[in-house]
Amino acid sequence: MLRAHRERQKKLLPLFSPELRATRMAFAKGIWDLFLVFTLVFWISICFLYGAGYDTMRHIKDSTFIFRNFDDSQTANDLSSMIIAGFENPNAPLLKVYTDSEKYDSVAAIKDAVWKGNAWGAVIVNDGFGKQLEQALSEGADYDPTSAVTLVTEESRHYFKVIMVNKAAQTVLTALEGPFSQQMFQQMVTADGANATRVIDQANANALITPFSYAVDNVAPYHFDMSMYILSVTLSLCMVVGSFIPSNMWKSIEEPFYKQVRITHVIALRAFINIIWAAFICIQATGIVFAFHGPLWSPSTRDFFAMFAIFLLNTLSFTFFIDCMQNWVHPRFLLGGYFTTLFVNIAAAVFGPELNNHFFRILYAVPFNNSGLMLRTLLTNGSYNKLNFAITINVLWSLVWWLGSTFLIARKARRVYEGKMLMANVPPPAAPQPAVALEKDAAHSPTNSSALSEYLSSATASSGTTPSPSETDISARMRSARARKSNDTTSDIEIEDM
Repeated sequence: MLRAHRERQKKLLPLFSPELRATRMAFAKGIWDLFLVFTLVFWISICFLYGAGYDTMRHIKDSTFIFRNFDDSQTANDLSSMIIAGFENPNAPLLKVYTDSEKYDSVAAIKDAVWKGNAWGAVIVNDGFGKQLEQALSEGADYDPTSAVTLVTEESRHYFKVIMVNKAAQTVLTALEGPFSQQMFQQMVTADGANATRVIDQANANALITPFSYAVDNVAPYHFDMSMYILSVTLSLCMVVGSFIPSNMWKSIEEPFYKQVRITHVIALRAFINIIWAAFICIQATGIVFAFHGPLWSPSTRDFFAMFAIFLLNTLSFTFFIDCMQNWVHPRFLLGGYFTTLFVNIAAAVFGPELNNHFFRILYAVPFNNSGLMLRTLLTNGSYNKLNFAITINVLWSLVWWLGSTFLIARKARRVYEGKMLMANVPPPAAPQPAVALEKDAAHSPTNSSALSEYLSSATASSGTTPSPSETDISARMRSARARKSNDTTSDIEIEDM
């Protein structure tokens, strides 16, 4: 066995033999192409991931808060002036004042505007705040500082950006508590010649120390016990398992279909496999989400099918994109397309397009962002309802990629049937020159013709010897025959001279 192995190895060529030069060059070119493609893939993927989450505080003024003072007392006006000045901080959201406007003339109207997504939040100075504070400071009446201001928030926008914006607004209000307390104490001391001891004795201590604070009213709470990041991971898993697996399975069995089955049937079969597999994966993912929904959310059957439809639409938009890639590019570059698509969508899911650099707001058109938007609307009972926009974007992605995959499958099937393309989406290699062409060329030279005839006759006379069809072997044996004939001619000349 070992001897047979050694004999087989002797017949093979070493890696750096001259005969393998073309093979080595082709291999080196393939490695260089991979280097270029995956360098581009890496930079695009990481730049989108970093750029989508880079220094979003620079654009925090793109988030707007509604402000309205419903109390006409001087104390409330003083507090309003401090709040408006505090929100002029570059690290605070943009505050739009509607105190003297007919718009948002009630607390309910302001909360409805925030719930619909017309504003990120609102700051409201409640009616009766000034009178209650004056009674607490002058008579010692009971007082709740959090009844002074209401901070209206919501959680239906992108969770990462909502947390950042709400924290910035709370920071501004918290920072004003101390200065407003000092201002109110100075006013009490200087009023009617009162002294500090008298003010302290008669005032409610809680009102004197903290004359105002705020209460948070979340009008669109997120009803899912787990973080939205978990649902983003679920979207990613549906995409990977629901689109990559059927595409890879199809890749291993597609050749007979392309060569023997009608093109329309191949297209229909491919679409059927994709839809059935995506539905199979997405219905299981939806069931898992419902199994871990927690006590804060009480989903209905309608919610189940709505979430299933969101997952399915997101998965199909990638499935047909993978179809286009598999029928267009060389298999060695498929992974690059997968990675780029996945990272760009993860950037949209994790960081979102809101408050980003204006270039990265292109993520509004990414399927993951719109799927996450639909999920948040579902989990906040309809808040920030942009379903028409999100569904339209994802349906358009699915439709465009399906039409593209239909065209590319038909093109590939036709070219494979005609022998103009291999299953790897590349043209077939050039056919090698037949050995007959060598005999034709050799006929023009008497030396080559006689040498070839001598080789063929000697090979035929030798038992068990068959001329090799290899052009290399024929050329070598021709050179050997010419050398023998030259030697014989030289010997004849020497004999005649003697």
